[in-house]
Amino acid sequence: MAALAQASAYALRPFADALTFLTTTHVHPTLFPYPWASTLHATRVSMVYQNNMRKSGNNLSWGTYIAGYLIMCWGGMVISHTLLSLPPPILFSINPYINYIVPHLVVTLLFAIFPDILTSPNLDLVLFPLDALLRANAVTSTLTMISSNPAIDSKLTSSALFHVIIGAVASCGGGVSAATLKTWTSEWSFGTPVFLRSGVGIWGSLDVWAGSLVAIVYSTMTIHPAFDEIVPFEVRPAFALSSLGAKAVGCYIYTILFGLRVWKAKLTSAAVAKKGKGKTKTQ
Repeated sequence: MAALAQASAYALRPFADALTFLTTTHVHPTLFPYPWASTLHATRVSMVYQNNMRKSGNNLSWGTYIAGYLIMCWGGMVISHTLLSLPPPILFSINPYINYIVPHLVVTLLFAIFPDILTSPNLDLVLFPLDALLRANAVTSTLTMISSNPAIDSKLTSSALFHVIIGAVASCGGGVSAATLKTWTSEWSFGTPVFLRSGVGIWGSLDVWAGSLVAIVYSTMTIHPAFDEIVPFEVRPAFALSSLGAKAVGCYIYTILFGLRVWKAKLTSAAVAKKGKGKTKTQ
């Protein structure tokens, strides 16, 4: 058992160290005193938002461009805080605006100068491990609030179902909100949420159910009372972990799932390209 625990700790350490760095280290102590985690999240969302905007073929006003991007960044946070009956930080602090708008403007300038980077077919292949870290951090940090904030109703904190719901919201709330409202277009409109559309499938809805899966794993491994009736008491010590260790497990789960999604997308793209070449030869 000791050997297994040591092996687990060794396997989890890279993700645990990465999470610690991202959440505790500032980009610059004076010029930009914001954590790498939120700054990189802002950067990645900006990249996805700009890519969607280009695909839509719309020219946006600066107001639409900034507001639509912020909805994509903060949708999950606002919804989860609302469910928790907590005020979201964007209502009482200017820091989130600086932390997110500045990277968005920098990335906008970068891709205006080097537009081909944004459309690189290998971008997701290179960045999916970072996406996994950031997504796991978002989900598990929200779950940590459930355990640590006494202002949250005990009916919610003691509900395993609520953990599952919060995991999904924290994982995909921003992306789903932006897609539902079509915030990367010049004319916003309310549509069907992405994960409810026909033909989405398991990979198209991954952002939703992966968040719930990580929530279950995290809350179970941190021995949250909400899961007392689900996990037998005798079994708990076998996989009990610290909060950081459980977060690292969440990173592993997201890395595997995101990696599989990228791999599947690559195979699909290659198959389509091969089929297209075959048609060209027969014509």
